[in-house]
Amino acid sequence: MTIDVAEVKRRLLVFLNDQNLVNEYIRQFGPSIDIKCIKEIKETKSSALQSSDTAGAGDDPLYELQVKCPVCNKENVTRYELRAKSQQITQNKFLVPLYNGAPPYRTVDYTTVAVTVCPRCLFASPDKKDFNHAGLAGQGENKSQLIGNVIMTLQEKIGERKAVMKSGCDCKSYFNRNRTGEAAIDSYRLAMLRARVEAWYEQPYSYYKLGAYSLRIAKITKDAELDNRQPLREALHYFEEAFRTSNCPSEEIEMQVIYTIVALHMKLDDHKKANSYLGVFNNLLTTRKAEMRENQKLSTTLINRWMGKAKFLWEDRENKELFKEE
Repeated sequence: MTIDVAEVKRRLLVFLNDQNLVNEYIRQFGPSIDIKCIKEIKETKSSALQSSDTAGAGDDPLYELQVKCPVCNKENVTRYELRAKSQQITQNKFLVPLYNGAPPYRTVDYTTVAVTVCPRCLFASPDKKDFNHAGLAGQGENKSQLIGNVIMTLQEKIGERKAVMKSGCDCKSYFNRNRTGEAAIDSYRLAMLRARVEAWYEQPYSYYKLGAYSLRIAKITKDAELDNRQPLREALHYFEEAFRTSNCPSEEIEMQVIYTIVALHMKLDDHKKANSYLGVFNNLLTTRKAEMRENQKLSTTLINRWMGKAKFLWEDRENKELFKEE
């Protein structure tokens, strides 16, 4: 019987979610599916991650913070925070943070552990303010910033969140700091379920959050050397919805949304639509200049800044390497 190596690799990728692990599996065990061998590869990878995370060069830039879930009231939910000035943070072309350790700290990709997940009800968010947490100097408890209707609906949707997870999953260990790429993506998918409830109640920035979470999924997927066009399409949908509904009260965030829409349309090879959103910047600039005749406190600074970044991408659109790393 002829072995379809490509099919074996495809199935292994489903189990391992890492092309490098698939290659290592094939090297060690050949082109066949064996659950015991899959478990062995995963355990070896997990041990390597723990070793590098605890014994790597430089100080640990992460510390743990205990928060309380606003949905099920579970206490001591572990959140991972970055120490101040521990990372030199840049951004890719879609404004997703990129981390590089600042001496004496080592590099940690905070994107993978940024989402805090309640292991009981799977409420998830990368924003500490969405949880109940201790006040400064231990003075009382700061309540979640989420409105009551959002929390009540999230209580009703615990089953929806649990359906995202595999049966029998130990969520506490699954979402610890040594998360696999699959666990990191699941954490953002859970956060998106929360943000969709916020969108239902027309909360500000809800569609922006959905787009931002999708972009982080796209980055994690790209880092695993997998096709990330689907999460990029999802991000584009949500950012366009944020623009259409005026979901971002902050002008800074609104300009970022329009810039990101231009970048995503270019990445997804729709230059006509990218150019149309460049026109949005021009229209906003014209309108703002007219408004400034009546109100001199207004400014074109933010519009010009983000229009300039978008035009810089547009002028380099023939460069095949433009989005190579995104």
